[in-house]
Amino acid sequence: MAAAGDSQPIGILNWLIAVVAVAAVSIGATLLSGHFFDETKAERIEAADSDRIDVESIFTDRIEGAIDPDYDPARYQAIAKSFSTDSVYFDGYPEFDIKDDEIAAIRTAIAGADTPIYVAFLNTSDLDDADGDLDLLAARIVTEMDDAEAAVLTVDATGIMGVAEKGVYRPQMPYLSGEYKDTDSRSALKGVRQMISAETEDLASGHSYKHDDNGNPQVVDQDTANDPHDLEYSTGGAVAGGVFGILVGGGAGIGIHFIRRALKKRTAKQ
Repeated sequence: MAAAGDSQPIGILNWLIAVVAVAAVSIGATLLSGHFFDETKAERIEAADSDRIDVESIFTDRIEGAIDPDYDPARYQAIAKSFSTDSVYFDGYPEFDIKDDEIAAIRTAIAGADTPIYVAFLNTSDLDDADGDLDLLAARIVTEMDDAEAAVLTVDATGIMGVAEKGVYRPQMPYLSGEYKDTDSRSALKGVRQMISAETEDLASGHSYKHDDNGNPQVVDQDTANDPHDLEYSTGGAVAGGVFGILVGGGAGIGIHFIRRALKKRTAKQ
């Protein structure tokens, strides 16, 4: 039978083992969380620096391209320049449903308008630099024009239309949309007539829901993600790892203490 004086050193040893277990698990959890952070950071840097294309990156690039103020203006400058010789622009592809008499009617209507109106038939795509947004396309074109008062009507191959204007504003103009049975040129003619009939107000700057007064696209969903190269393991992450380790290690230490205590009692009884 063990002497009474022996129980105190044994109890101290049990608690010492428990404390060591808590400390070991706490430190290990902190180091492990740091290791996982470094691994994740390395993967993000590798993905950011690579030219690998995946579905997510295509979607992200498409959305960011539509709101990127550093878009290439060459296409829009060329369209704006063409308006100096013809108020109607065609993208150059034969997929539009066009009738010559309706195009002639568009030119006639534009010639009699109080303020300059221009029409651009554009092939659009969700993968172009404007995300296929006809209002944004019109805004980028009108930005490149020298006219103090100008409006651009954009039309795609489905008869859908977009508008941007500067110098004047048509607050009461209804939403422009052609009918399914209409040709693209008929839809554009209806849009031009609605623009002509709409009351205008003077505007000192440009007006569009898609661009600011400087002609830059409005950022509606700014990317706030950090550059993976700049990511650092935060103090909060280390503390969280340590707290997790204390909770797990505390449970393990207490468990070890009572297991050793139970084993000592069983040995003493034998």
